Amino acid sequence: MRRARWIAGIGLLPGVLLGGATATTLAWRERLPDRLPNQGGVGDRPVLTTIPVDTLAAILIGVAVVAWVAGLVAFVAAGWLPRTPRHWLRAGIQVAVAAVTGAVLTILLMVLNAALDAATAADVHISWAYFAATMAVPAAVAVVSGLVALLLAGRAPTRNPDAEAPTGVVAAAETAAPGLAGDGERLLWWESRSLRPVVWAAASLAITGPLLAALLVPLAGMPGWAGLAPTVTAPILLPFTRYRLAIDAREVRLSFGLYRWRLPLTAIASAEEARLDATTWIARGMLRGATDPTLPLLPGRVLALRLTDGTRRLVTCRDVPTAVEAVNTLRARAASG
Repeated sequence: MRRARWIAGIGLLPGVLLGGATATTLAWRERLPDRLPNQGGVGDRPVLTTIPVDTLAAILIGVAVVAWVAGLVAFVAAGWLPRTPRHWLRAGIQVAVAAVTGAVLTILLMVLNAALDAATAADVHISWAYFAATMAVPAAVAVVSGLVALLLAGRAPTRNPDAEAPTGVVAAAETAAPGLAGDGERLLWWESRSLRPVVWAAASLAITGPLLAALLVPLAGMPGWAGLAPTVTAPILLPFTRYRLAIDAREVRLSFGLYRWRLPLTAIASAEEARLDATTWIARGMLRGATDPTLPLLPGRVLALRLTDGTRRLVTCRDVPTAVEAVNTLRARAASG
């Protein structure tokens, strides 16, 4: 069943979109002029340059085909990853391919639709409202296509109940000074977690650039390549797609991209579980900024550290009960030692 869903998401969905757009383009060909406006032709602006219909169709359909083929190659290459990371990478590839093909082909059909039954490129007149729609509608199609692809990907496979530890969470005992975690042991607990909102934000920027370029280049010419700016800026977010939380006998450490902070156990009075709702999280982020050390990276269940100075620090954490127990146990053992 899972294999059938993958085939439908990465194979049939883009194929249906490509086949439908290509068939529609061929059906409309006799009703289209030989050339379309390349610069101008929007509102009252005169047509300055033109582009052959066949060239425009080849470019946009080619972009969709390249995205599909590249997605298939990346999808197959992801097979060497462990099961859960493989699932999410393939799901992301599937969503990206569906979104790109859906948006690019929608742009093609909307541009061609505006030129139906026009004798020449000069007879093609696009209103500003229709021009705005050629940006909004493809974006909506990209979202819908991406959601369908995500639904076809399904949930991540459940882990074997006999596995030693959940994904991203490791508990270990290391040789150290006596009295910390038994005779000659030192407790270490750490968690590494992918921040999907940041991942999707980076993916959205990467996808937006080619979509804008595909829309603006046929209409504005060379200046339209400036639409690739979001794709160029997308890699800036990559270091911030994962965070790591570590707890040992000395301190609690958090790393998030280039941001690091350390909190000695001697500065912690107690640890407990807390819940931060999304509304409060958004409001705090807007008022204090995302770099505020008291602001968790994600809402929901969080690790609350009450400090000896009377303040409280909230920390994003997947396995909150284990982290609470680790902090309190290490504090108690350090105090008794």
